[in-house]
Amino acid sequence: MKKNILLFICIITILLLFFYIQSNNKYKVYKIESPNIIFLDKNKNLIFDENSPFVLSDVHCIEKDSDLDRYPILKSLSYKEKFFWDYKSKEFAKKSLFNKYVNVKNNKIYLNNKDFSKILIEAKYAFDDNEDTQRQLVNAIKTFNLDEYFIYFPVSKKAFSLDSAYKIKSNNYKIIHVSKLPKSVNKSNLTDRNVDKKIRFIQSDVFDDENLNLFKLDNLKIFFQDLNKIYKPSEKCNSFACLALKNEIDNAKFSIDFAIYGINNQPEIYNALIKAKQRGVKIRGVFDFDKRNINYYPDIEYLKKQIKTINTDEIFEFKNFPAIMHNKFFVFDNSIVWTGSSNISSTDLTEFNANYSLLINSKDVAKIYTSEFNQMYNGKFHTDKISFEKNTVILKNGIKVQILFSPQDNIIDNLIIPIILSAKEYIYIPIFFITHPAIRDALITAHKNGVDIKIINDATNAHSKYSIHKELRKAGIKIKTENYAGKMHMKAMFVDDKISVVGSMNYTKSGNNKNDENVLIIYNKEITKYFKRTFIHLWNKIPDKYEHYDPRAESFESIGSCNDGIDNNFDSKIDSDDIGCMIKN
Repeated sequence: MKKNILLFICIITILLLFFYIQSNNKYKVYKIESPNIIFLDKNKNLIFDENSPFVLSDVHCIEKDSDLDRYPILKSLSYKEKFFWDYKSKEFAKKSLFNKYVNVKNNKIYLNNKDFSKILIEAKYAFDDNEDTQRQLVNAIKTFNLDEYFIYFPVSKKAFSLDSAYKIKSNNYKIIHVSKLPKSVNKSNLTDRNVDKKIRFIQSDVFDDENLNLFKLDNLKIFFQDLNKIYKPSEKCNSFACLALKNEIDNAKFSIDFAIYGINNQPEIYNALIKAKQRGVKIRGVFDFDKRNINYYPDIEYLKKQIKTINTDEIFEFKNFPAIMHNKFFVFDNSIVWTGSSNISSTDLTEFNANYSLLINSKDVAKIYTSEFNQMYNGKFHTDKISFEKNTVILKNGIKVQILFSPQDNIIDNLIIPIILSAKEYIYIPIFFITHPAIRDALITAHKNGVDIKIINDATNAHSKYSIHKELRKAGIKIKTENYAGKMHMKAMFVDDKISVVGSMNYTKSGNNKNDENVLIIYNKEITKYFKRTFIHLWNKIPDKYEHYDPRAESFESIGSCNDGIDNNFDSKIDSDDIGCMIKN
């Protein structure tokens, strides 16, 4: 009898242990990045705060920008076919997994006790190294007549063909068969077939509410690079900002002047500059160099040898003047300017870091930038430069643009502080570094006057001893610190649906008093409202808990930072070597 009781207890114990292990390995799915990149609630706290996606490493999926050269059977797929299958496979994964509980064991995800990798392969939405699975996937794609499918936007009730590259950069769309399009869709909107995807969006005059990445008003284009839309830096020139820059380099007829902090891992931009020189375009460059004659980005050395007609600020380094040439601008044919907060790098020109870039078609604006460039090219940097009396241009449609340069224009004291103190309704600031005490005092004054102030802070800045964000929080100002691998690299401010401030200058004493920087102040309601929408988008994607404390830039809290191959907090330690990626909070 006792033996039976003991046996019964053992069986019950084993069963309980089994169910405990099973439940302990069960996680809720919070987000589907792609069919084989899945976010899980590993902390089991019902808060989406896990650092990185769970990757199904045994299968691969078709993505619209995927490089399939290593798979001969898949190389035949067109961009349109890849885009279509990218959408369908993601929809399948979302329908299968989103908000459901899955088991995880042996680096696999199990849905209802079935290996999800096998589910994807059977459904023809993933492939492995077996050529049969690849051939089956291609055959499945080829069964669809893609001319009968359209990208449909429910809000604007517009539809576009699948090869409409400008439109597929948008969000919140559906791909549906022509027979299911609502009757309200205007058939004239079914357009955009067989046009070069890298040029069409630049020429487009359309802006959709569904798409925040590109805004155009007359001769001014703004490119919004979202935060961490990709989880590792990329060498591909796929963002609107990068494509716009490359397009202007390719089309330059006689001159390109550029002042950039550096260039790194952007071969398409690098090669475009070399080709421009080979076809006879006069190219001049200005870079930042330290007293060791070294640039922060290693690729600058190679470009220096190719271009040759360049100058640097290294003489100031030998004077023990710790300042950087931090500009990011190009001037094409004395008539077009590309500028903003984006370095020419794999982190900034993609959608890894958050940035704003602008393209301005104006000879008057180009003249001002060329004058600044000439000062630096002729050896005058930093405090040696002089200010320009005429720095304001009225573009078409009455858009007023004021162009300022550091350090000669004392931008923070002369303009940023007065703009803050003049605010009546709101001040929104997405910023990489904000340390200037005068800005702190002005923001606190504006807050006391009833102005709604919101700041998005980069995690690197948040852990700097010079950051003013803790004092601002104590004063009651709302500040969120981003929790992504990519940087909040913007240097911007938007005020009262009236004024937008963008450029290369961080809100620091060095940015204002020492570095070579450029800042644009744009006075226009429509443009400021657009910038405000991008800010709200960024604000909403950061969890509310980071309004009260700051995640570390390289840690399990900062999504993707522990497996992106980047030194996110500049401590010379990467991913698993960084202490933040060794210890889970």
